[in-house]
Amino acid sequence: MGSTTAGTTGTTNLLYGVSFTDANTGAAVGANGTILRTTNGGATWTSQLSYTASPLVAVVFTDANTGTIVGGSGTILHTTNAGATRELQPSITTYYLFAISFANAYTAVAVGQNGTILRTTNAGVS
Repeated sequence: MGSTTAGTTGTTNLLYGVSFTDANTGAAVGANGTILRTTNGGATWTSQLSYTASPLVAVVFTDANTGTIVGGSGTILHTTNAGATRELQPSITTYYLFAISFANAYTAVAVGQNGTILRTTNAGVS
C-alpha cells in the first residue's frame, strides 16, 4: 500500500479539477479563476494567471505543454506553453462547462449545464 502526503497549494479557493501529464507535472483549477501548477508531484504549487474570475471546473493536458480549461460562463482557456500564457478560446455558450475530453490533439468535446455539448476538430480554434 502506498503512502499519501499533503501538498501546500497556497490558496483558500475551492479546487474543482486536476490533470497530471506525468508523476510530477500537473495543474489544478478552481473558484475565482484559480490555476495552480506543480512540477514536483504536488509537494508545492505555483499560482498562474487565468485572466478571469470565472470558476474553472476542469483541466486536461494532452501533453506537457498543451492544456485546456473549461468553466463558468462558457469559459474555455488554452495554453501551448505549460500555462506561461493562456488564450481565451471562442465559446458559443454562457452555460457552465463541467468537463472536457480529447480524442487527439485536435478533437475534443466539452459538456456542461442544460445538456450543452461543444465539439472542436481544430484544437479549439472554433
